Amino acid sequence: MKKLVAAPLLVALLAIPAGARAQTDAERINDLEKRVESLVKKDKARTAEEEKAKGAKGTPLRSSSDKGKLEWTSADGATSFRLVGRVQFDGVAFSGNENRLANAVTLRRIRIGYKARVAKDWVSEMDVDFAENAVDVKDAFVGYEGIRNSTIQAGHFKVPFGMDTLTSSKDIWFVERAYADSWGPDRRLGLAYAYGGERFSAKADFFAQTISVDSTGVDQGWGWAVRGTFAPVMVSETKAVHLGVAANWRKPDAATTGSATPPAISYAIDFSSRPECTKASKAKFLATPTMEQVDWVQQYGGELAGVWDALAWQAEYQTTKVTRRSGYPTLEDHDFDTWYGQVSWLINGKRKYAADEGLIDKVSPGKGGAWEVLARYSTMDLNDLTAVDAIKGGSAKNFTLGANWYPNTNVRVMLNWTRVDNDEYAKPKKAYGGIANDDFDEFQFRVQFAF
Repeated sequence: MKKLVAAPLLVALLAIPAGARAQTDAERINDLEKRVESLVKKDKARTAEEEKAKGAKGTPLRSSSDKGKLEWTSADGATSFRLVGRVQFDGVAFSGNENRLANAVTLRRIRIGYKARVAKDWVSEMDVDFAENAVDVKDAFVGYEGIRNSTIQAGHFKVPFGMDTLTSSKDIWFVERAYADSWGPDRRLGLAYAYGGERFSAKADFFAQTISVDSTGVDQGWGWAVRGTFAPVMVSETKAVHLGVAANWRKPDAATTGSATPPAISYAIDFSSRPECTKASKAKFLATPTMEQVDWVQQYGGELAGVWDALAWQAEYQTTKVTRRSGYPTLEDHDFDTWYGQVSWLINGKRKYAADEGLIDKVSPGKGGAWEVLARYSTMDLNDLTAVDAIKGGSAKNFTLGANWYPNTNVRVMLNWTRVDNDEYAKPKKAYGGIANDDFDEFQFRVQFAF
């Protein structure tokens, strides 16, 4: 009797897990069917959206943040929009100075802008700076790239003169550029043509003044500039030697002087420079008096630069001639010059040479970040002690050591020490003390974020 009862009970107990397992399998199959159905619906919806986008007006752009860039690009590359900007927080301290020089911090640059491309061949750039609570338009131009290896620019952009000047402020090697940057034409309204090859570049520019509103009725100043570069050694982008030459001639900018009605036209120019110091301190030790009745300002420059794996170097010599208008026997023509040389050693990073622009490119840090040690010697002479109309603008010799840290593509921390050696004519305005031949040390830092 016990055996008859136990047998059905055993069968029932064995059947319970089998039934539960069959029920679980059915639920799983049902769940999978629902998921497949959901994926099919989503795929159909996505396909419908893509078909709708193809038939709609406009071009869909895909976002990208590769290598620190914030960019939106169409699938065919014919349309793109890139957001660009930079913030530079600077500080400076002085030691050994006799003049009144402020230890201070500042926001050296606060920029926002864009780089855009439409219809494949048309490009545009714009940058606006908000440093010192002021609005300052930097690049603002339209370009055409429909001619092979060429760009035609119209608008406000840098005149092709000075390798250090043409290097973007977010990529310069030191906190401030060398003295040579202080007297070039920089950005002007103009029309330019540029051609870039695998080993050379060339650019010509016909320009007017910088952005300004003229209420004097005087014609704007104007000029022209050319720059050519060549890489006699071009093993690769990281092993290259650069040679460059440049020239620019320009008329003085429109201005008036005196209290007459109408006021007299002023054909004047002057040159001045801070001691390669951030704008947290604005004292200028090198400064010529205003030179009146100027016909032309003529500038010439030579460049030697290169990269060789971890090593990079860059040097320039520039000379400026101020030619006076005829009919003024008490005024002389004047000549001034400047030059610098700088070297860099990069650890765990890469710096390339861009032959089509004739510039050394920014640092690309390796995994874990990059370090850089640098040195620069620079000098500028704004003295021209002619027998008549002598100019005593001062001369200076600077030696700078620097260290840069690149934790990633967008961030850089910079430290600089500079020894400034001024001559007996170099002195700041009386507001800063007006003491000549003041030699001192500068300690500067910069924290930069750029994209």
